[in-house]
Amino acid sequence: MPTVTFMNLSKEKKDKIIKAAKKEFSRVPISEVLIKNIVEDAEIARGSFYQYFDSKEDLLKFLLEEEMEKVDEFAKQALKETSGDIFEVYIRMYDFLINQDLIKEDKIFHQKVLENIKTSEEDFYVLKNLMGEELKGPFQKDEIISKVNKAKLKINNDDDLKIIIKMLFIVTKKAIVSSFKYNSKEEARDEYIKMIEFLKYGIYIK
Repeated sequence: MPTVTFMNLSKEKKDKIIKAAKKEFSRVPISEVLIKNIVEDAEIARGSFYQYFDSKEDLLKFLLEEEMEKVDEFAKQALKETSGDIFEVYIRMYDFLINQDLIKEDKIFHQKVLENIKTSEEDFYVLKNLMGEELKGPFQKDEIISKVNKAKLKINNDDDLKIIIKMLFIVTKKAIVSSFKYNSKEEARDEYIKMIEFLKYGIYIK
């Protein structure tokens, strides 16, 4: 995590470092990210970087945890508004993440991180070690799982619920990555809703 020295920097300087970091993490997989590029783009000395962060992985964890906090708060509010409907919550989360008014650099950063999780086994394990349970999504936390309405779900316990949540997270993550390839948000959302409905109602006719 960032040091006190980093947190005490001016907002302008912190933003410059964060922007340079997102640019570099958007350029290549995590294993190929160069601190040299980050410090040059941020116009700071290489030694200064290590006064702020232990490593490039430490910096990435900071960037991702900021995003996770936003998603976590959104999830809690959505659970409350939907009376614990886990399917509706994930649809709202998809809409929230897709429709955020992000600047171009942030959109590319989100896209690349998600693509790297999907396509690079090495990046997946780097992120897994960095984020731990957070990488599975906000709903793995006991405080949130307890608020999911289980009355209409075919489950026997919380372990079953975690499997459902894992499936929803994988489908939603894939849909967000794929949405960048569609000509319209509406077309991408329609396909996502179909995937959610297949999970919700099933496919096999008995």
